[in-house]
Amino acid sequence: MTRMLFKNTMIGFLVLILAGFAGNAVANDLPILDPTGSLPVRDGSIRNPAEVQDIIGKIVDGTTTKGLDFMGHPSLQGTIYTGPYPFEAGEADYDYARYRRYEPLTNGEGTLRIDKFFSDKYNANNWPTGQGNYPPTPTIGYRFDIEGLGFYDGVVSFRKEGDAFLKNLTIVEGPFVTMLTSDDPRSVVIAFETDKPCEGTVEVPGLADFTGPANTTNHEIKVAGLIPNEKYQYRVICNSNGEEVHSGMYSFRAAPLKFGIKPISFAFVSDSREGVGAGERNYMGFNFHSLSRLANDAYRRGADLFIFGGDLVNGYTSDKKDFRLQLEGWKQAFAGYWRSRPVYPAMGNHETLTNVFDDGSSYGLSLDKWPYETDSAEAVFAQEFFNPTNGPDPADDRRPTYKENVYKFQYGPVLFIAFNNNYWWTTNDQCESYGGSPEGYMLDDQLDWIEQVLQDVESDRSVRFVILYAQEPVFPCGGHPNDAMWYYGDNNVKAYQYVGGSVVDAGPGIVDVRNRFWKAIAQSNKVAAVLAGDEHAYHRILIDDQTPVGIPADDDLNGDGVLDQYSPNSDFAHPTWQITAGTGGAPYYAQQDVPWNDSVKFFSSQTGYPLFKVHGNKISMTYYTVTGQKLDHIDNLMAVKRGR
Repeated sequence: MTRMLFKNTMIGFLVLILAGFAGNAVANDLPILDPTGSLPVRDGSIRNPAEVQDIIGKIVDGTTTKGLDFMGHPSLQGTIYTGPYPFEAGEADYDYARYRRYEPLTNGEGTLRIDKFFSDKYNANNWPTGQGNYPPTPTIGYRFDIEGLGFYDGVVSFRKEGDAFLKNLTIVEGPFVTMLTSDDPRSVVIAFETDKPCEGTVEVPGLADFTGPANTTNHEIKVAGLIPNEKYQYRVICNSNGEEVHSGMYSFRAAPLKFGIKPISFAFVSDSREGVGAGERNYMGFNFHSLSRLANDAYRRGADLFIFGGDLVNGYTSDKKDFRLQLEGWKQAFAGYWRSRPVYPAMGNHETLTNVFDDGSSYGLSLDKWPYETDSAEAVFAQEFFNPTNGPDPADDRRPTYKENVYKFQYGPVLFIAFNNNYWWTTNDQCESYGGSPEGYMLDDQLDWIEQVLQDVESDRSVRFVILYAQEPVFPCGGHPNDAMWYYGDNNVKAYQYVGGSVVDAGPGIVDVRNRFWKAIAQSNKVAAVLAGDEHAYHRILIDDQTPVGIPADDDLNGDGVLDQYSPNSDFAHPTWQITAGTGGAPYYAQQDVPWNDSVKFFSSQTGYPLFKVHGNKISMTYYTVTGQKLDHIDNLMAVKRGR
């Protein structure tokens, strides 16, 4: 994760002026036709207004003996809830917030109540001494329940001097266990963020202390010298100008060797954007209520890692700070899990940060935000997460990066491939006019990379199984047959690019792209499943060379680009499962009619997630609902393979 921020306001101002002065030159270098000047600019779907985006920085030392003060925008009204964080630190093995006190938020001012948590009646965290050998710095969790806007959570550390409560250096995000893979099982990266620049250290008892660079707020500290598959404890410490903050003690297990024989398991889900029903279902742009429960359940069932298929948040915003806040809120739901086990998200169609223009339509014309290096959805996604950077390079270096949104890693005998079929998005029906990719599309550079990875895997004895995951289902059947990688068989849908003063094709039609992609998958004897979301339901589909999927060259009978019939594809050599689980909390969908309906083996609209277990030459899958029901199970995803 790399964050680029202006350190000097005046420098930032000068850069903006120079960029504006050279506007024509910049526009000519874009791979899209820039509508600036021909269409008025408008806002996108901004979820979080500006006055709540800097909440953490407005918590100050208490002016009474009750706690810390909040001095925010005078329009904010509501309630402030507080409680010791993490609750029952030293006893609970999974971090979570529990609120006990509340105070009014009036005209943007209020108190984060702390004093009562030192009384014997409410002192669940045993302050001031804490519990165990490594008590964390005293910290409270807070929730702003703001009228008309909803919930905003955070944490703040403090110190008590006499009767006064003073704000302390705080770990505001993390620590998270990241980059834990069998590609380098002897290392891991511990990532966390502080509210002030400081020097961070990761203490690993019995191993060593690992210190990161000084004077930074975003810490990614590599811990090396691990023994594969061994369990370690760790905590993080930061110092800044005499202030010190330290987390509690957590643990992680180093990744296994690729040829290891220990069973492993992993969880998957997608589509946790805001649901329906208010409260935590509508939290900062995602469904905290459902997602936090699924993450906790996967932890209890022993999932070694969690992969996520996109549509984390509402997105579709034109405001960079709003997009960041939504993604940062999403990470809060995984905090308890992420303290000890890694999470690897992919991008969805809702992970969009756009420049929006008023073209008279309801939502306006949206194009991936530029400059791409810093402001595109892909760039900000990479800045906020901690994924591998081994994906392809764009064939056109004017386009956004693939780094951290297309990537691969191995855990034990499983190779995971995160792909992106929502890259470089432009409003679907405007790609031909301005350039960009429609929802569900994949350009040749990404397809070339995936094909090469799958070819290499065939001769790699350390890889027994391959899992691919992304947002859009290759074969939709409930909620998105009108887009995803199908568009009801309309092969006219494609990407375009601006070159030499004209907008021209950037690749073949969507159905041809889909068939090329699935051919690469079906010709591999090691792909256990392709995992997807977008459709807010769970379904399991088996695709083989008898499935009626449609071939444009054969099935477009009248030459208009739209399929009239649906032939099976003989190139789909090995039967392969597509498992869709867009069941992370977004509003549900039901099943619809598609050509491959007979290949749908199971469909449910219940919230939940699939848990995969790998043991020997078998990989099983069980779908658990949010209520704990075991809804679907397949004993071995590889049993359908020919020649296995």
